[in-house]
Amino acid sequence: MQNDHDAIPYYLVLRTGWPPYVLNAHRLVLRREASSLLRAFARTRGTSACIEDETWNDFSSLEAISVVERRETRFYALIHGNETEHQLRLLTTL
Repeated sequence: MQNDHDAIPYYLVLRTGWPPYVLNAHRLVLRREASSLLRAFARTRGTSACIEDETWNDFSSLEAISVVERRETRFYALIHGNETEHQLRLLTTL
């Protein structure tokens, strides 16, 4: 069975004073909450960076994140590209 890749969490965004955002590969919000398991997974296996890059412009505009706040808002990349379909399916359950 193939996974719906638009439903797989690719990014976890942590913004001060806001619930976390879980985003798909297109940086569209899947949900505005993250389980403790997903947070732990992100911190131990994910890659962390700021959302300053221009690839984050659409997300930042939709969520009204200022230029200054973008420097402080962190995201974790949850997918590295070598995951199996099974691993991706498990990730959707976190």
